[in-house]
Amino acid sequence: MLPTASPLILFTDLDGCLLNKHDYDWSPAAATLQTLRDRQIPVVMNSSKTVPEMTQLGRQLGLADYPFVSENGSVICWGSDADQPVGDVEIIGALRDRILEVLQSLKPQYRFRSFADLGLEGVVAETQLPEDSARMALARQGTEPLLWDDSDDQRCKFEQSLRDHQLTLTRGGRFWHVAGQTSKGRAMQTVADRLSQADPSSQPSARPLLAAIGDSPIDQSMLDVADVPIGIPTPAGLGVHVAADRGIVATAQGAAGWAEAVSQLLTRLEYDTTPPPQSPLP
Repeated sequence: MLPTASPLILFTDLDGCLLNKHDYDWSPAAATLQTLRDRQIPVVMNSSKTVPEMTQLGRQLGLADYPFVSENGSVICWGSDADQPVGDVEIIGALRDRILEVLQSLKPQYRFRSFADLGLEGVVAETQLPEDSARMALARQGTEPLLWDDSDDQRCKFEQSLRDHQLTLTRGGRFWHVAGQTSKGRAMQTVADRLSQADPSSQPSARPLLAAIGDSPIDQSMLDVADVPIGIPTPAGLGVHVAADRGIVATAQGAAGWAEAVSQLLTRLEYDTTPPPQSPLP
């Protein structure tokens, strides 16, 4: 269960945030992760990665007991801290098979390459992942990443075509992602509600603060609903909007920036560990 002493639930993107984008290293954030574990503050991964990828990362990062959000909000895998069977998978977007049917029907009109088109060899080439990791990245249930090879005008028409089929198109750090009517923010709210309800002693007036960390436009929906939005810069600059009155922007990229921003958040919380819902931070 979520410890009542915790004033915070932290949701985080992975690539470019907790993991360096170029080498997937997270060692600069290791000490900060340990601090969060010591304080029993839940860290919920919220990523475009698949369930097999995130299950493996959860074990490596020491986050296996917590739920995680997979495939940009389309899939939730419940952990032991939620009132759900451990490992229970809930798809809250569209099934991948349905997405692939729609994409196949649109191929005559638009130029793009989805993961299904790339196959294992293509995904390895585009992501520089080892073959085993690329195979896990292909094990998708509720989204389909793609590389856009057409014009911007065509992409706008493509996005409208997807909307006609109740699908969405969102830009990530490397790929465009086709999904159902869901988002990282919607899934974040679902997980936060379940974690809070899992603690029978919790009161609405003392609900945990929600912080969210992201670096690309696909993370914006969770930053928008977070009490404390946190932006991690990319080589091209800050790729998300962070509300100046309540947010934090790291100065470093990747795992080092993640550690910097979380440390700043924890320092602020030392002064007010039970902030009211409508006034997140001083």
